[in-house]
Amino acid sequence: MKRLLDIMNNLFGLVIALNIFHQIVSSTGYLALSIPIIKILYWASIIIFAIELILRIGSEKKLSFLISIDTLVLINQLFFSVYDLRILRLFRLFDIFSQSKFLSPTNTLIKTIVKQKNALLGSQIMVISILLIVSTFIYFLESAVQPEVFGSIPSTMWWGIATLTTVGYGDVVPMTDLGKLLASFTMLVGIGMFALPAAILASAYYEEIQKKNFLVSFEAIASVPLFQELPIGAVGKINEKLQVILLAEHETIFSKGDEADSMFIIEYGKVKVEIDNPVFLVAGDFFGEMGLLGNAPRNATITAADDTKLLELTKADLEELSEEHPGLFKELELSASSRTSS
Repeated sequence: MKRLLDIMNNLFGLVIALNIFHQIVSSTGYLALSIPIIKILYWASIIIFAIELILRIGSEKKLSFLISIDTLVLINQLFFSVYDLRILRLFRLFDIFSQSKFLSPTNTLIKTIVKQKNALLGSQIMVISILLIVSTFIYFLESAVQPEVFGSIPSTMWWGIATLTTVGYGDVVPMTDLGKLLASFTMLVGIGMFALPAAILASAYYEEIQKKNFLVSFEAIASVPLFQELPIGAVGKINEKLQVILLAEHETIFSKGDEADSMFIIEYGKVKVEIDNPVFLVAGDFFGEMGLLGNAPRNATITAADDTKLLELTKADLEELSEEHPGLFKELELSASSRTSS
């Protein structure tokens, strides 16, 4: 059955790729929809997309991002056709071939961007703030000299964007000495500002690639007593599901009463369990499993006692692994009962 589903997915991916190829080529005037055979294939693909979309909605029972995009494309094709939106199915193509070797780095990059969205958004807010400030000051300095290009703050922002990104098209340049000085400063700031998100992505992407290649966490997982009885394949599967969390000293991991939605393995560093008699856990120890097993809130606050690296396993992933390897669940229950009794 799984083999059949894989074949159907690959065929559907091929149909999407052909549709995108046709959109690109038809924009040049070739393979136009006026050709009967092309029109037949076009409508056949629409029927395939519609059937597949209905089946996905029925199986997933929720409005995901990909379903929303495919629905938008299909409705546009059937009723509006204002613009050809088939190129948006490229996201679905990435999803279908997400496990293939040639798309693995791309999907890892997308996953990294999603994970780092808050940091990236913060850096872009800073860029926009600087853009507004420098555009306003250039407007003050240049509006009287060049009213046709610096006559308002919004029109001045075109210069600000070109300068901050260090593109410098040359179509709009300051004429006053102070304006040139501010422009020079803006270009220097722009280099630093746009290097920041690149550094954030590079660091997070490197971390993800390490995890995918078993360079970071495989040895740490295999050395944890909880996983020592599992086959290598199971340990590898755990490694794929783990999320890396870096913590500074005194940073709170979770507080008493929080919802228990994951467990943690300590790769390096030390954490403090804040109870009547505080307990310290070190590299190789794990914690947070008690709340998962009992579906109860956290019974203690745990903080980093040192610079610490944790590997997080979510509740959903743990349940999936426990179904495949019941021994893992038994080990967790034994661990939880021993900690409760002590």
